[in-house]
Amino acid sequence: MSITKMKADLYCVNCRKNTPHEVIYIGEDIEKITCLECKAFLEIDENLVMSTYAMNILKRVSSKPERMSNEIKKDLSKFLCSIPFRVVTKPYRMVKEYKELKGITGDKRVK
Repeated sequence: MSITKMKADLYCVNCRKNTPHEVIYIGEDIEKITCLECKAFLEIDENLVMSTYAMNILKRVSSKPERMSNEIKKDLSKFLCSIPFRVVTKPYRMVKEYKELKGITGDKRVK
């Protein structure tokens, strides 16, 4: 699941004007919006974020055989060359993704 940070000009109820904001997406869902001037933020419930993450993981796991089959059909030699590296690095990539997710959802400052 990808974590994306974007900037957008939005109306801040704290500043009472349009200000630059940072919007953090986890996958396609907004996780947090922060005003870059006053640092006030709106955050989605961590349990909701984690349940969405879990559903996304299940979808990715269930679709993996089909995606691998398509890779094999497209280019068998490339698949065979890449699979040992992918098998070794996948656990690391999953842990990194989870830590990034926890780092974002673990910020519980109150404004």
